[in-house]
Amino acid sequence: MNALAPAPAYQRAVARWLMLCAMLVALMVAIGGITRLTESGLSIVEWKLVSGTLPPLSQAAWVAEFEAYKQTPQFQQVNRDFCLSDFKGIFWLEYIHRLLGRVIGMVVFVPFVYFAVRRALPRRLVWRGLGISALVGAQGAVGWVMVASGLQDQPRVEPLKLALHLLLAFAVFALLQWTRWQVNATARPSTSPRLALFTRLLLLTATLQIFFGALIAGLRAGLTYNTYPLMDGALVPDGLHRLQPWWLNHLENVVMVQFQHRMLAIGLVIMILTFIFYAWKRLDQRPLLLRLLVVIFLQFGLGVITLLSVVNPWFASAHQLMALLLFSLLVRLIYVTPWQQTPPR
Repeated sequence: MNALAPAPAYQRAVARWLMLCAMLVALMVAIGGITRLTESGLSIVEWKLVSGTLPPLSQAAWVAEFEAYKQTPQFQQVNRDFCLSDFKGIFWLEYIHRLLGRVIGMVVFVPFVYFAVRRALPRRLVWRGLGISALVGAQGAVGWVMVASGLQDQPRVEPLKLALHLLLAFAVFALLQWTRWQVNATARPSTSPRLALFTRLLLLTATLQIFFGALIAGLRAGLTYNTYPLMDGALVPDGLHRLQPWWLNHLENVVMVQFQHRMLAIGLVIMILTFIFYAWKRLDQRPLLLRLLVVIFLQFGLGVITLLSVVNPWFASAHQLMALLLFSLLVRLIYVTPWQQTPPR
């Protein structure tokens, strides 16, 4: 029995709603990446949940927004030559990003309330919907905390807060997709514990790699060591352990952060190739395995091209979206490889 199955008359509508929400989250990730790459995210210095829905509507309002921006480290240290028209260019990207966040909140919450009031959702799906709504709200709050960290002393957001913001978006996307599969009663064939364990290790490794990628973005580590496969002329560069205590190197040392991102990328490719080889005859999901094979090579190639191009915004944005697609495929793999209990002897 499917404990998350909506009332039959609403099943298709609920599934489409969840799909729409997931698509909007993917769009949010894309726009968020462009916003970060163009350094537009620090252009709006206040979080006005309701009044911030409207952009400046008069010249005086634009001037007031610009004057507020002039007090930020980004203007004072990076963009002192900006005029009002330059400011508008970065303002609009961040405004669209925040507006889409509000739209996602409404698209998630309003239909959820409608379906709940109509008693179209079973109890478990009601709790799941509340959890998704809470995560969307938390994502907005973390986004503001992240932005605020770049309005104090330095003209960039704190890398750990950026990583949390990105991982939350990926988590919301995955939860929406997983719930949609459950609503549609998508089949979950029996598999071995070994396959199930392997898929979960793949997702854990990919999540760690995405975390390191976010640190690279926050530290702007991609703007250095723009050669491949060597870093500063060596496979293992100097300066990997220059910070104390030692663990800070993995979070704040530009050399170490980029090095571990490179190495884990190679490791993830090897793990996925090994999994596909092992699962080819053991898992009846060959189209999914082929998609995974294509995506991991595309993602690896985009990562190298992004590095060699000194973080070209188009390549970097494609690299981030491909990461979301890879993450989605790995979540799908976990869905179709449930844990299988060994029957008692």
